[in-house]
Amino acid sequence: MKKWIIVGAVAALLLGLVGSGYLLSSRLGSTSGDEDVIGAAADLGGEPVEVELGTVSSVLVLDATVREEAGEAVEARQGGTVTHLWLNDGANVEEGAPVVNVSVPAEPDPDAAEDEASSGTREVTLYAPTSGTVAGLDDVRVDDVLEPGAAVARVSTGEFRAEAQVPANDLYRFYDDPGRIMLQIDKGPPAAECSFIGLGGADRGEADEEGADDGSGGGSELSCRVPSDLTVFDGVRGRLSVSTGEAENVVVVPVTAVRGNAESGEVVVVGDDGAEEVREVDLGLSDGRVIEVTAGVEVGDQVLDPVPLDPRFDVPQDPEDDEFDEESFEDEAVEEEG
Repeated sequence: MKKWIIVGAVAALLLGLVGSGYLLSSRLGSTSGDEDVIGAAADLGGEPVEVELGTVSSVLVLDATVREEAGEAVEARQGGTVTHLWLNDGANVEEGAPVVNVSVPAEPDPDAAEDEASSGTREVTLYAPTSGTVAGLDDVRVDDVLEPGAAVARVSTGEFRAEAQVPANDLYRFYDDPGRIMLQIDKGPPAAECSFIGLGGADRGEADEEGADDGSGGGSELSCRVPSDLTVFDGVRGRLSVSTGEAENVVVVPVTAVRGNAESGEVVVVGDDGAEEVREVDLGLSDGRVIEVTAGVEVGDQVLDPVPLDPRFDVPQDPEDDEFDEESFEDEAVEEEG
């Protein structure tokens, strides 16, 4: 009895595969020009939509972290030996205030004979490069020897910046320097405007360490200046709402009606007689819902939405990869029965 049940199951499965093979072969039967692709798109539910005028406001929302600015270094350019500390760590200073004295070799006397080496020293005062709070002096002692270029201390200005990782593919949405940036701190004060500082390469090592790497394989770091009246702390997290462009009264189509969404793309235009034409278009801003078309179509034109898939990338899977081995199936069934 069990043997007949197994044979029946095999037969049913084979019939199902034959049916699916028919459907697959009907899709694979001809692969050639745009007409075939457009016909397939119609089967998938593409409908003509009218090209319109509209407003595009591109806004990107990013996870952000607040960092305290490291401040400016009090640098011993010539190195030397520490002889005097003017301040304690944490002191508030004005720009130009003395911080540390160091003893450095005296400059050679140009009038001295070549074989007379100068063994004298002179004292140099290192000054605060900006106004703020001194940090790092706890690690400095009189008689410490400093290497040339060593940072004796830092003067922190008390400023903060917000940093956000921009995924590589989202860089297409930056048509110029970003406009308004709003910072919202998680569980913090109300959102406030954050002044743009820059958009540059991100430190991939830090991104991986902090778990900020989203697998996008690259990207850039956007930073903005946190307003001084906004209460924040080093390391707090939040979000940035970044305006990357805005255009009013421009030609727009749904993003789903375009192949491509940066600089140029393709649409399928439907004529009055129902004829369909693949047409190249120039693209502008996008808000993720509609996209600006700067050339290629006009208001009142009809385009297919969604646009048919590009046949160069819509390649069906090789049916041989899923071949059914009837003999193996029967052997496995017999083993389970035993």
